Amino acid sequence: MTAYQFSVIIRTSPLTSDEILNATDALGNAGCLDASIRGHTDGIELLFERTAKSLQAAISSAISDVERTGYRVSRVEMDREAIPV
Repeated sequence: MTAYQFSVIIRTSPLTSDEILNATDALGNAGCLDASIRGHTDGIELLFERTAKSLQAAISSAISDVERTGYRVSRVEMDREAIPV
């Protein structure tokens, strides 16, 4: 298994401090413990380092975990260096 690094962007309106804490708890409870959360111009960015059999499996499972919380993923981003060849 390989660790893949990518970001998941969740489009939201600006969040209050309480909403940020609630989002962090919900995402952690949904299985996103391998992600760091930070602000993004579109809302929330989750920086994942997910171990999986393939890049597709890593991204699919991350999107599934995020969307289980009720948030909707708007896009996934990767640095060119993070793409295995």
